[in-house]
Amino acid sequence: MRRLALVAGLTVLLGGCGSAAETAKNPSPSDSRPRVRRVNVGDAVVLTGVDDANGTGMLRMAVKVRNVVSTAIGRGAFEKPRKGERFAAVRFVFKNIGVTAYHDSPTFGAKVVDSAGHGYDPTVATVSAGPGFPRVMSLARGQARSGYIVFAVPRAAKIVSVRYALNAGYAPELGEWRVPPRTIARGRPTPRVG
Repeated sequence: MRRLALVAGLTVLLGGCGSAAETAKNPSPSDSRPRVRRVNVGDAVVLTGVDDANGTGMLRMAVKVRNVVSTAIGRGAFEKPRKGERFAAVRFVFKNIGVTAYHDSPTFGAKVVDSAGHGYDPTVATVSAGPGFPRVMSLARGQARSGYIVFAVPRAAKIVSVRYALNAGYAPELGEWRVPPRTIARGRPTPRVG
């Protein structure tokens, strides 16, 4: 039964990837390093990227990591991490502060990094800490939305930073939030910061 749910989840994920990738006009990877904006959890960073709808404008998004749940509980009966792993959930807030509408998958471009320098991409799961994001999110100028992005990480991993870049991680600017140990909650979100 678990395998059937896993196959169904992967089918939805892979089917969704094509739609999100077709929607976004993401730039190709380049050899140049992104400009990194380092802040603390609770702080907002303004990030730019290309217009995801038609590629002619520039995006300007205020992105904030509101809190990190180091051990999050899966919402469904089949939403459990693999043996030796746990779910970690990061609450992001996105606000479109530019003139160009945002229309893309907010999940791609997110990563958590542990104390050994290993990075982990998002996984498909919902957690009891709160709602996630839609597969494709649209934000007009001035609109904001928050939600959790979930990561499967080794049980012993210590998350020390969260990274995010627009355009599925290929934008020229990268936000990096330092995660001090006191900020991380177990099983429930930390109190709101800011």
